[in-house]
Amino acid sequence: MPTREKDGDGGNGGQQRSFLEAPAPHYTGHRQRLRERFLKGAPDAIPDYELLELVLFRALPRCDTKELAKQLIARFGSFAEVVNAPDQRLKEIDGVGQSVITELRLIRAAALRLVRSNIIAFASIAANALCTGP
Repeated sequence: MPTREKDGDGGNGGQQRSFLEAPAPHYTGHRQRLRERFLKGAPDAIPDYELLELVLFRALPRCDTKELAKQLIARFGSFAEVVNAPDQRLKEIDGVGQSVITELRLIRAAALRLVRSNIIAFASIAANALCTGP
């Protein structure tokens, strides 16, 4: 049985390959590579559509989410606008169902709680500073 080229360039010295030895599709490992880039980079290390892809992975575990993420960004303009879009407008996009909407609502709820918590903490610090003076 012919051996598979390690560099994946398709060259096999003219020998015919078994269908079992076909090179892996280009998208194999895409989700893992995207997760790693996200974890290694700064918060802005990936564009909005890739951040949205990461969110969509959970909602659509066995589907390609890249095109859907790009469609959503194209329609609404940014990650934040997608997360804040009304359910009815989201449902207008082919591929968006209740699982996608639920994930987007989860992200929005988490973001709001983080902001609210930071505001409360800041207000507490400010109030203490006013009470104790310089």
